[in-house]
Amino acid sequence: MKHVFCGFVFTLIAVCLSLPVLAAPVQEVTSASGFKAWLVEEHGLPLVAVKIVFRDSGSAYDPAGKEGTVALAAAMLMEGAGDLDSNAFNVALENNAIQLNFGVDDDSFRASVESLSEYKEKAFSYISMALTNARFDDSALDRVRSQTLSVLSQQEHEPAYIVRREWEKTAFGGHPYSNQALGTTQSVATITKAEMQNFVRRHLTRENMLISVVGDITPAELGRLMDAHLGSLPAKYAPEIKIQDTRLPSEAKQIVIDNDIPQTMVLFGANALRREDPEYYAAYVMNEMLGGGGALNSKLGLEIREKRGLAYSVYTQVSPMAHSAYWRGGFATRNEKVGEALAVLRSVLKEFSDKGPTDAELADAKDHLIGGFVLGLDSNGDIASYLTSMQLYHLGRDYLDKRNQYIAAVTKDQVKAVAKKLVNPDTMIVTMVGKPNLKTVADKAPAQ
Repeated sequence: MKHVFCGFVFTLIAVCLSLPVLAAPVQEVTSASGFKAWLVEEHGLPLVAVKIVFRDSGSAYDPAGKEGTVALAAAMLMEGAGDLDSNAFNVALENNAIQLNFGVDDDSFRASVESLSEYKEKAFSYISMALTNARFDDSALDRVRSQTLSVLSQQEHEPAYIVRREWEKTAFGGHPYSNQALGTTQSVATITKAEMQNFVRRHLTRENMLISVVGDITPAELGRLMDAHLGSLPAKYAPEIKIQDTRLPSEAKQIVIDNDIPQTMVLFGANALRREDPEYYAAYVMNEMLGGGGALNSKLGLEIREKRGLAYSVYTQVSPMAHSAYWRGGFATRNEKVGEALAVLRSVLKEFSDKGPTDAELADAKDHLIGGFVLGLDSNGDIASYLTSMQLYHLGRDYLDKRNQYIAAVTKDQVKAVAKKLVNPDTMIVTMVGKPNLKTVADKAPAQ
């Protein structure tokens, strides 16, 4: 899934949250005025992390011809609010050890604030100011627009960006999921202050808001802070764009973009399963076996890197979205080895979808996913982000207790069945940037 993060980090609070906090219950806090939030109390450290997500408000909701509006608005929320211009606003955050960020993905607009617990009142006040009373000063807008255009100009020449953009355009066609999150040089140049303010007014509302909080704060304090500082948000979500569900093309596509570089960058992928699909956990375990996180001992890592030295790393990921889902992976290899690497890729995927995993492969994947779960939740911010995902996907407040049980219950037959659906080389979209030689070892072999 694509992400754009905007803002400045003024104070890095690098304090880990002790593992026993995971035993603390996830509470649902309802304020006097009706705000709801999920809270994990942790009073052992004087820190508070707040994550706010506005559903159905990401870059896919950019107006046609105005791609980049949402990302530019996210950046502008850090450029002053109320009586504070850009410099004064950011100095105030720094002086109070408050870390504030705004971010955008395809589906959601995200706000994050972390602070020492003694400054939590101010932290809530500053995030409220930014969400409800951003200044959108002309001078700041000119500067941020110029910075965005510079980034876009640089990206147009980066192979990693080119191959990803081509994959997204091929996968999603004219669907808003093919939008470039930062927009284009043409669209960004025309986005107005009024268009960004219109987005903020219609999309950053109480109705589509999810709040997750972890740290040194009580339910009563949280309820009071939400009422005091978030009550001025617009009440009703009023989007001007409705996003339809979509699926990737079912036929295989292979696209080469010529670029004079020594290595070819390759992306491959196909349809996957939405997060609510009952087979999602089988797909998640399947992905771990094939190339999850670029693990060297994954099937693709072993065959492409370890046995043949064709690539430094190979990764795969499952990406459920609000209106689609895809399974995608990638690697880079020497131009003359591209055909061989693709042949190995297709052979591994075909064999896996035909035969499924071995007992040992399944056990190793599940052990890694279960054993590594807690290690990924080692800070207030990490846990708050996970609570947000739990809310987005309607997983229930007891999901932290049940998640590993779902992974452990996945069977070989379930993985084989889902692999048959998802990793068929005959339905895979492959995009490449470089000067690839697509001949395989068999193609080069002399006639007998």
